[in-house]
Amino acid sequence: LTSAGAGAPPVFETPASAVNTPSFLAYKTSAQSIADTTAVQVTFDTELYDSDGKFASNRFTPTVAGKYFIYAQLNMQATDGKYFETRIHKNGSLISYTQTHMGTVTYNAGSYIGEVIDSDDNDYFEIFTYHNSGASKNLAGDNRNSYFGAYKIIE
Repeated sequence: LTSAGAGAPPVFETPASAVNTPSFLAYKTSAQSIADTTAVQVTFDTELYDSDGKFASNRFTPTVAGKYFIYAQLNMQATDGKYFETRIHKNGSLISYTQTHMGTVTYNAGSYIGEVIDSDDNDYFEIFTYHNSGASKNLAGDNRNSYFGAYKIIE
């Protein structure tokens, strides 16, 4: 914030060194079958963008320490009275999840998660899902209904 003088509105400036990279957004273009009561890694086959080439093989490895906003949305075939989860894994371990309780079987249920997470220069992040529907279910893979993204927060 810089003063422009008496009576003038202040000027908001971003330091030249402040960037929100690395960043990426990847999504699914085809359905993925998810086994019942099994944590399964979600595959993302198309990148909308990847600023620094840090997303590969369904994994985001920022290689730059800092705070990141990591987010994902998944859509799954609904089963009345059951639930499914969207999970963030860091270095192979579950660190956060959101649980969506499904309604009737006539639609897909959506589950979104977004969180600020500290990362070292060697951490990596993946998205997993889990459900208790009683049989395998498909994650949606059309119209960018299921996606995974992240960006570095300017500090």
